[in-house]
Amino acid sequence: MDTAPAAPADAPDRSLPGERPSIGVPSIPTRTDQDAQPVPVPSIPLATEPVQLAPMAPTPTAGAPTPTAGAPAGRPVEDGDRPGALVADDTEAFTPSVRAKLKSYVYLLVDPRTGRPFHVGHGRDDRCFDQVRAARAGRRYAGDDSGGGRHDPVLDRIRQVESSGRPVRVEILRYGLEADQAMMVEAAAHDVLGLPGTPAGGSHRRPAGEVRLLLTKRAKFKRPHQMVLLRVGPAGTDASYERARHGWRIGRRWVEVQAPRSPHWAALVVGELVESVYRLDRWEPSRPGGDGPDSGEAGRRTSERYSFVGTPDAELERRYAGKSAAPYLGRAAQGSVSYVWCGPHWVNTAL
Repeated sequence: MDTAPAAPADAPDRSLPGERPSIGVPSIPTRTDQDAQPVPVPSIPLATEPVQLAPMAPTPTAGAPTPTAGAPAGRPVEDGDRPGALVADDTEAFTPSVRAKLKSYVYLLVDPRTGRPFHVGHGRDDRCFDQVRAARAGRRYAGDDSGGGRHDPVLDRIRQVESSGRPVRVEILRYGLEADQAMMVEAAAHDVLGLPGTPAGGSHRRPAGEVRLLLTKRAKFKRPHQMVLLRVGPAGTDASYERARHGWRIGRRWVEVQAPRSPHWAALVVGELVESVYRLDRWEPSRPGGDGPDSGEAGRRTSERYSFVGTPDAELERRYAGKSAAPYLGRAAQGSVSYVWCGPHWVNTAL
């Protein structure tokens, strides 16, 4: 068997023009026909109809809950909804562990078209869902004590909202409360939102002046203190002695200070609060304008308007000043006179 002599290691790597370079190892035979045509590749026929692609599942929004097997199908977010990817059924019952953490809570029923609450309530467990479920089922709400039955205004509003195809939204306003705390939060939310009706805890919303009078301790005039109440004006009126003592319409029978049924003290009342108390020395006829004492002419005394002269009574001021005289004033107008234990009301019936 003939063997080809090995090329020397130092043989130069040279090639003749037109030859392929040698790499020093036996080469694989190659084609010498450089003009051969490439083998044709079979072509893919073009589709004559548009290709129908399967719908792709929506990509979950970051932070949105991932739907689980068996969960109710959601709906896309629409105008008026809170930010989020999907809105599930808001009337799904709470689990026992969630109920234990909720304790008593305050809830809102919200119109999804406007985002505004139309009802506020309080309760425990699944109470927040009861009205929505009752409205959908066309039955009476078990927690309704008004006797309205199926025509309860809240149920009617729920049906009216959901007739547009969008479910009422149930929101928890505050949770983890005691029952009395939940009632207070409900009442405050009801007043702030301006909802119709009266909350279970009652409403405290009223002007600050009314609250002050409501909470102010009431004066209880003792029977020996025969008092005439002179209502100077509304809160903030100047009740200084020289300004407030003139122009009072007092009957002539009661201007004799020493008479048994005449008032012995005058209390100046601003708004409904006792401002000051004076022991009466005498009454003087006022001028026709009512802003000062009369000069004494007989023709001017027919007006029956008098100015009192008196001295401050420190003891009775400590007892009555700053307290409400509302029970004794009744519906008396500003600038009017009321008698306590004297005058035409010898027997006091105010208390």
